[in-house]
Amino acid sequence: MRVTALGHAGLEVTLKKASLLVDPWLSPEGAFQASWFQYPENAHLARPETFQATAVVISHEHLDHVDTWTLSQIPSRIPVVIPRYPSPALRRKVLAGGHREVIEAAPWDPVEVAENTLVFFVPEESPMNHDAAIVIQGDGYTLLDMNDARLSPMQLRMIRTTVGGRIHLFALQTAGASWYPMCYEYPPERRKELASRKRLAKLGYAARAVRVVDPIVALPFAGPPCFLDPELFPHNAEMDEGIFPDQLQSAAWLGKRGFPNVIVLLPGDTWDIETQIKETSPESVAFSVPDRWPYLEAYASRRQDQIRCVLARYPEPADSLWIPFQTYFNRILSMSEYFNQKINMRVEFAIEGPGGGRWAVDFRPGKEGVYQEPGSCQYGYHFASRWLAAILDGRTPWEDFFLTLRFRAWREPDVYNDHLLGLLKFAHAAAFEAVERFEIGMTFVDRITVHAEGQTYHIQRHCPHARNDLLDTGEVLPGRIIRCLAHHYEFSLDTGKCVNGNCGPLFTERIDSDVREQPHHRAEPS
Repeated sequence: MRVTALGHAGLEVTLKKASLLVDPWLSPEGAFQASWFQYPENAHLARPETFQATAVVISHEHLDHVDTWTLSQIPSRIPVVIPRYPSPALRRKVLAGGHREVIEAAPWDPVEVAENTLVFFVPEESPMNHDAAIVIQGDGYTLLDMNDARLSPMQLRMIRTTVGGRIHLFALQTAGASWYPMCYEYPPERRKELASRKRLAKLGYAARAVRVVDPIVALPFAGPPCFLDPELFPHNAEMDEGIFPDQLQSAAWLGKRGFPNVIVLLPGDTWDIETQIKETSPESVAFSVPDRWPYLEAYASRRQDQIRCVLARYPEPADSLWIPFQTYFNRILSMSEYFNQKINMRVEFAIEGPGGGRWAVDFRPGKEGVYQEPGSCQYGYHFASRWLAAILDGRTPWEDFFLTLRFRAWREPDVYNDHLLGLLKFAHAAAFEAVERFEIGMTFVDRITVHAEGQTYHIQRHCPHARNDLLDTGEVLPGRIIRCLAHHYEFSLDTGKCVNGNCGPLFTERIDSDVREQPHHRAEPS
């Protein structure tokens, strides 16, 4: 098995009887309305031979993983294998790149894409997140590609057991895939602090995942993107101290924490799993990460025509968008009483420019409605009217728009509302029902012991957000806070209350005074 990096999360996996393209993203227009671009540039790999494969394997619906431009270059006889999610969004995006066979695989069910070559998917446990790891087996080797998925330690151990105990290459995301905190209206120092915390939490989760998987080799990838539109260019500073560490920074961070088996593959580089030899492409030899800013400036100069072309597809509206906005959100409000109850607030949409206005959507039970006057809101989104028409007519899903970073947001109190994003991004009854069944059906019986700042607590073992095992993913912070590294929810050990999201409470019970100071996390089964 040979694995060639195609840039970002893209891989070409070459076996004796098959060649697979995994999450290939090669579009010269980047992704998310020309806001994200591949870093480093991978245009040199967009050649005819790259697009020949036995099959394409795609993990989830984000446009840096399911790239319709790349799919349009791949012959229609080549099938695409995807996970089966409650929502049809991924299938629709695949077919937007051209008609072809789409194989939807149920969780853990192997698909034989060629003789002695198997692919199966392991999705996140919570259906609120449509992300899945990819497992590829062939030639006696196993590749675990976790891309953007955040699997629980139990899932990772189950994968190891399923494939016979050995993962030869473990590829995992170490950069963020988010608009938080960059798009929120925080003072600069607060934004910097939050970005640094998110960066460390992401890397901390990656370190624990590598420890659980115990692969022969680990590969940090799936980011970071870079931002070449002049309006967004300052976000490239996130590579240095924010949520987008580059591949070399991630590898160095893991290396300093006792993981010597980490490699970096830049676009065009190949890792031979059998010989454990890396082949470096001429382009990556010429690429120098310390020279990031001159590199990015030159890269941006080469992409301005593509950026202007994309922006031209979103002209300012000639007419008011109020009636389409009202119609759209009246439909959304009627789709899930459960989600409305979980959101339970009034949200402002400040649409700036021709056709816009300051409108509000009230999700509070008994007060549901769409209003032309914002009134008193607890959450707000501000963005240009040129983007709204494509959201309302379904061309641009909300989550794809949020990943453009072309908006501003505020919230008071400063608490993340997962169900608001879920309602906007799904807009699909089956997806809502899957989340409701999962959340209502969660049970929390097991307990673990946690020591923090001289106190000892019994707490429930599994996070109330998505049931991640806090014995493996819990991290105690100053102030007697426990953070779940999987999705970054934080809970007070004294009260159990979630302090940074609308998640339900964590069961916690203080049992005695621990005379030994515990500045770091220590948890053990009860």
